[in-house]
Amino acid sequence: KQWYQRRVAITAGMIPLEHPYVIALLDDFKNEKAFTYGMVVELYHRMKNNIEDNTFDDRLKLFKQYDLDSNGYINRYDLKECLQKDNYYDDKELDVVVDLVLHFGDSNHDGKLSYIEFLEMLEKPDCQLG
Repeated sequence: KQWYQRRVAITAGMIPLEHPYVIALLDDFKNEKAFTYGMVVELYHRMKNNIEDNTFDDRLKLFKQYDLDSNGYINRYDLKECLQKDNYYDDKELDVVVDLVLHFGDSNHDGKLSYIEFLEMLEKPDCQLG
């Protein structure tokens, strides 16, 4: 039902403000004093294109799997715990992998991945999770 409501809103030219992508995207602009018309148009198109993307739900599901405390971010602890469950890396390698993921994915250097940073990281061929 939620998926259907989201599609109806998009079809009507509206983007729901509670959508995780919208929340994450706007969080990146929380320090802005004002938006120019060009910024608003760009934000709208980025939101609309991402929400209409058929892979959106899969990426959101993956993000939520890594966001262990459901706070809207993947921090060092979340990332390490999830990767540790895979038993793919030993402890020494695990710390290096976590450092690399945060280095390449955390574009604002706040020590965690927002949903937008997560999506951008998934677009990089050499920095994919999962």
